Amino acid sequence: MPVHIGKEIERVYQQSGMKLSEFARRINTSSRNVYSIFERAEIKTDQLLKIGEVLNYNFFSLYAPEADSTAHEPAERYGSRRRIVVTVELDGQAATLAQHIQQLTAINQLI
Repeated sequence: MPVHIGKEIERVYQQSGMKLSEFARRINTSSRNVYSIFERAEIKTDQLLKIGEVLNYNFFSLYAPEADSTAHEPAERYGSRRRIVVTVELDGQAATLAQHIQQLTAINQLI
Protein backbone atom coordinates (compact mmCIF):
# COMPACT_ATOMS: atom_id res chain seq x y z
CA MET A 1 0.00 0.00 0.00
CA PRO A 2 1.48 3.37 -0.99
CA VAL A 3 2.39 5.84 1.72
CA HIS A 4 0.34 9.06 1.89
CA ILE A 5 3.08 11.06 3.54
CA GLY A 6 0.88 14.02 4.42
CA LYS A 7 -1.48 11.85 6.44
CA GLU A 8 1.48 10.21 8.18
CA ILE A 9 2.93 13.61 9.06
CA GLU A 10 -0.46 14.71 10.39
CA ARG A 11 -0.76 11.54 12.50
CA VAL A 12 2.68 12.02 14.08
CA TYR A 13 2.05 15.75 14.53
CA GLN A 14 -1.24 15.05 16.35
CA GLN A 15 0.55 12.62 18.68
CA SER A 16 3.25 15.19 19.42
CA GLY A 17 0.93 17.58 21.24
CA MET A 18 2.74 20.52 19.63
CA LYS A 19 0.72 23.64 18.76
CA LEU A 20 0.21 24.20 15.05
CA SER A 21 1.82 27.64 15.14
CA GLU A 22 4.92 26.22 16.84
CA PHE A 23 5.16 23.35 14.36
CA ALA A 24 4.83 25.78 11.44
CA ARG A 25 7.51 28.05 12.89
CA ARG A 26 9.93 25.17 13.40
CA ILE A 27 9.57 23.96 9.80
CA ASN A 28 9.78 27.53 8.45
CA THR A 29 6.31 27.76 6.96
CA SER A 30 2.92 29.28 7.69
CA SER A 31 0.18 27.61 9.71
CA ARG A 32 -1.97 27.63 6.57
CA ASN A 33 0.70 25.74 4.65
CA VAL A 34 0.89 23.04 7.35
CA TYR A 35 -2.66 22.00 6.38
CA SER A 36 -1.51 21.83 2.77
CA ILE A 37 1.35 19.53 3.81
CA PHE A 38 -1.15 17.21 5.51
CA GLU A 39 -2.96 16.82 2.16
CA ARG A 40 0.14 15.99 0.09
CA ALA A 41 0.76 12.48 -1.16
CA GLU A 42 4.36 13.46 -1.98
CA ILE A 43 6.87 15.82 -0.39
CA LYS A 44 10.41 16.97 -1.11
CA THR A 45 13.04 15.04 0.79
CA ASP A 46 14.63 18.13 2.34
CA GLN A 47 11.27 19.22 3.74
CA LEU A 48 10.51 15.71 5.00
CA LEU A 49 13.92 15.65 6.67
CA LYS A 50 13.19 18.92 8.49
CA ILE A 51 9.70 17.74 9.54
CA GLY A 52 11.19 14.49 10.83
CA GLU A 53 13.73 16.40 12.91
CA VAL A 54 11.04 18.63 14.41
CA LEU A 55 8.69 15.75 15.20
CA ASN A 56 11.52 13.39 16.17
CA TYR A 57 10.30 10.75 13.73
CA ASN A 58 11.99 8.87 10.87
CA PHE A 59 9.47 9.26 8.04
CA PHE A 60 11.91 7.75 5.55
CA SER A 61 11.47 4.36 7.21
CA LEU A 62 7.86 4.33 5.98
CA TYR A 63 9.20 3.82 2.45
CA ALA A 64 11.29 0.73 3.28
CA PRO A 65 10.05 -2.24 1.22
CA GLU A 66 10.38 -4.70 4.08
CA ALA A 67 7.72 -4.08 6.71
CA ASP A 68 9.74 -4.73 9.83
CA SER A 69 8.85 -3.80 13.39
CA THR A 70 11.20 -0.80 13.37
CA ALA A 71 9.36 1.00 10.55
CA HIS A 72 7.50 3.36 12.90
CA GLU A 73 10.16 4.04 15.50
CA PRO A 74 11.11 7.60 16.38
CA ALA A 75 14.10 9.39 14.94
CA GLU A 76 16.42 8.58 17.82
CA ARG A 77 17.06 5.38 15.89
CA TYR A 78 19.12 7.57 13.55
CA GLY A 79 21.99 7.14 15.99
CA SER A 80 22.43 3.49 15.03
CA ARG A 81 23.20 2.34 11.52
CA ARG A 82 20.12 1.44 9.53
CA ARG A 83 19.38 0.84 5.92
CA ILE A 84 16.81 3.00 4.26
CA VAL A 85 15.70 2.80 0.67
CA VAL A 86 15.37 6.00 -1.34
CA THR A 87 14.12 6.10 -4.92
CA VAL A 88 15.58 8.89 -7.03
CA GLU A 89 14.17 9.83 -10.40
CA LEU A 90 16.68 11.56 -12.64
CA ASP A 91 15.89 13.78 -15.60
CA GLY A 92 19.36 13.82 -17.17
CA GLN A 93 20.23 17.24 -15.75
CA ALA A 94 23.45 17.57 -13.76
CA ALA A 95 21.78 20.07 -11.40
CA THR A 96 19.09 17.54 -10.51
CA LEU A 97 21.68 14.88 -9.74
CA ALA A 98 23.66 17.35 -7.62
CA GLN A 99 20.51 18.26 -5.69
CA HIS A 100 19.72 14.60 -5.01
CA ILE A 101 23.28 13.96 -3.86
CA GLN A 102 23.05 16.91 -1.48
CA GLN A 103 19.76 15.61 -0.04
CA LEU A 104 21.10 12.07 0.33
CA THR A 105 24.19 13.43 2.05
CA ALA A 106 21.96 15.26 4.54
CA ILE A 107 20.01 12.06 5.22
CA ASN A 108 23.23 10.09 5.64
CA GLN A 109 24.51 12.57 8.21
CA LEU A 110 21.44 11.86 10.35
CA ILE A 111 21.90 8.11 10.22
